[in-house]
Amino acid sequence: MEDHPGNERPIVPEGVLARLRAAYGSLSEAEQKVAQWIIQHPEETVHQSVQMLAQRIHVSEATIVRCCRSLGYQGLRDLKLALASEKTSSLQILHEDIVPGDSVLTIAHKVLQSDIQAIADTLAVLDEQVLEKAVQALVHAARIEFYGIGSSLPVAMDAYYRFLRIGLPATVVTDPHMQAVSAALLPPGSVAFAVSHSGRSVETLNALKKARASGATCILLSSHANTPLSQYADIQLITAARETAFRVEAVTSRIAHLSVIDALYVAVAMRNFDTSLAALGRATTIMAEHML
Repeated sequence: MEDHPGNERPIVPEGVLARLRAAYGSLSEAEQKVAQWIIQHPEETVHQSVQMLAQRIHVSEATIVRCCRSLGYQGLRDLKLALASEKTSSLQILHEDIVPGDSVLTIAHKVLQSDIQAIADTLAVLDEQVLEKAVQALVHAARIEFYGIGSSLPVAMDAYYRFLRIGLPATVVTDPHMQAVSAALLPPGSVAFAVSHSGRSVETLNALKKARASGATCILLSSHANTPLSQYADIQLITAARETAFRVEAVTSRIAHLSVIDALYVAVAMRNFDTSLAALGRATTIMAEHML
């Protein structure tokens, strides 16, 4: 059942492999087989028909089409067009696992290239309309509260520091139990901003659920789409990162998450340019008092 072009969905022009990684956890088991095969054999995929691909992966043709549509493509044809347009860059070639015997400089090179790749992949999957919604919500928020646990907590704290310095009514709650309490008490017009690499942290889910019930606009920054936390998110910001033996995805995702926070911070500051600049000046003056 080769897929045919239609008008119901736009072609997504880039970031096929990054989108596959970001959406992987939300796909069915059969669709995950398709995604894994495409990630491992991108050049071969471009030259395969849906029938040939189904035989190679041992899935139905319908499964392949469903997987493509889960990523925003009409079918395999559109996915292959987008995949063919992705030129293999030096970043992708240099994304290698660290092996015994690597020199310190080689390790540093691979680690930094991995970080760069995480940012490049994230740029490929970011949705402009979703970013705009997040910026608008933050600009008009009566209060902004950040939540996160584990490796996501430092990202939430960094976001709090940044937005506070430009005069936004931001706060961060670090205790998992108090996150839920504070979320339940959010005033009208608030924004609850949750950071969760997996999108499956129970404590963060409880906070976001309570925030939604209180009427807050809920934003989720995660590495995976369609997760349990996403059920309570009005706005989902999805990043992408690759995993290696010593740098699991949760580690590289931190770089991508911090980069998205930076982008939101600058965008919000530009929307409130004069007030942000004045607040930043006051914050800088205060910080200078603590410098030697």
